[in-house]
Amino acid sequence: MNLILIYFAFKYKGDFIGIYNALKNKEIVESSEIIDLEKKILKDNLKIITILDDEYPNSLKIISNPPFVLFYKGNISLLQKNSLCLVGDNETDIVINYINQAVKETSKNNVLTTNYFKGIEEKVVNFYLQNEKEIIFVSPNGLEDPYFANKISSSLSNLIISEYPVGVNINKKRLRERNRITAGLSDALIIFSSKRESGIINLVSNFLEQGKEIYCYPGIQDQSDGNNILIKDGANLITSINDIRNEKMN
Repeated sequence: MNLILIYFAFKYKGDFIGIYNALKNKEIVESSEIIDLEKKILKDNLKIITILDDEYPNSLKIISNPPFVLFYKGNISLLQKNSLCLVGDNETDIVINYINQAVKETSKNNVLTTNYFKGIEEKVVNFYLQNEKEIIFVSPNGLEDPYFANKISSSLSNLIISEYPVGVNINKKRLRERNRITAGLSDALIIFSSKRESGIINLVSNFLEQGKEIYCYPGIQDQSDGNNILIKDGANLITSINDIRNEKMN
């Protein structure tokens, strides 16, 4: 069954609905195609787990549209560890101070799960790399050239994962879809800053859908500041990482 899942993951480029429908409709797969797939996996030394494997994290099994297949490079055991997601938009002096204080604490007992955008997330990733802390990067494309993650992939102690097989390129849909995986692997979301119209909002929606906590630092004195809006809508206000009273942080 694992090979059938992997076959459909290649055929439908990791698309959940495509794979789901193929399974639901009992799409026929020729034995020769499975043999060719086995050869490809061996030849290209592909690292793969499916939703049927013991290594597959329980936290992903319960999300909406859990990926049937995960392609990976690096330390797969990180999927079983406590993890936090740290994001932000605006880089002010105050926000940089928040980051410097927070990452020293979050990196002690938590893996960083990241989408690794330039700016604040890049700064957080660089801290983890420089201090040899563990990182999970969720890629929106195939792992032959993981989006913006060359620094992470240079260390075998880190992990890069994707539901998309080799040859699948980035698009807006895939950038959004990976947010459910990022949220699924993270115990909480910490937002240093955000804009009203921010890509972070989709990530927030996935954390909310999965019933996970969201922590926001106070925004600037502006009603349109994204963090201020999130706090008004129910996100937890923090001024220090020590405000988080969560056993996963300790």
